[in-house]
Amino acid sequence: MIHKVAVSLAPRDTEACLQALAECGSLASMAELRLDLMESFDLPRLQALSPCPLIITCRPQREGGRFAGSEQDRLAILQQAIQLECAYIDVEWDCIELFADRAEMKTQVIVSRHWFDQMPPTLDEVYAELAPRADVVKLVGLAQQPTDLLPTLSLLRNATGPVIALAMGEVGRLIRLIGPCFPQCLLTYGAASQADITAPGQLSVAEMVQRYHLDKAGPHTQIHLHLCAGDESAQAVAKKNDEAEPGADLYLPLRVPSEQISQVVAGFRTLVPRVQITADPMLATALLH
Repeated sequence: MIHKVAVSLAPRDTEACLQALAECGSLASMAELRLDLMESFDLPRLQALSPCPLIITCRPQREGGRFAGSEQDRLAILQQAIQLECAYIDVEWDCIELFADRAEMKTQVIVSRHWFDQMPPTLDEVYAELAPRADVVKLVGLAQQPTDLLPTLSLLRNATGPVIALAMGEVGRLIRLIGPCFPQCLLTYGAASQADITAPGQLSVAEMVQRYHLDKAGPHTQIHLHLCAGDESAQAVAKKNDEAEPGADLYLPLRVPSEQISQVVAGFRTLVPRVQITADPMLATALLH
């Protein structure tokens, strides 16, 4: 089984990227190269020397990236990745029609859409619209509260083909960890190291593999969700993974305000297979209602 932890890289240049690939290639099953964040790159060399399959992303500013060149130049980079037979290219939803003819391509196409200010409640509908247009659908929203996780869980549960579903923000960390337990999840992303974590909720690839054992996780994994009243409880729950049997059990903490407990619990019980839900004593009575 190929595991579902990919590393997202945005080093300065080709040499720094190759060094990062060498350092985390043994932990990650794939590597996403954010070319829009690199000062310079030699894509043929990166493809030839990478120890793992590559996902090539060159995100424009309109979708939260930093590529400042022309759209023609940006698309030419993605076409080069296709010619080099990179494993995947990540293409924005508003230009996916330019990659409609995939019959002769060895490179697979990920169509992606991001919401940086909200978590849309209609991710399933967006997925249904985009799925026929690409090999993989990637949808990412901002989770500001625990109920924002439910649309992403619904997407993971209901997708009929390969999907990447992520929730940005500290609350969204749980989605990065639970995703590999769903059959249709293609992958989840981690940073190369703790020093490379740039946003709330991100984890390093090493932590995802060595603490949470996501390289062994899958539909067979028993998920233990614990509703926490504070950070100390959350840390204690996460630490249980250090002693857990890799792949068999996954312990996930979630801080939930009391007014959202019933909705969150009902959502997890409906959408997450093989989940057991417990809570800190001050929150436990809410599980009975």
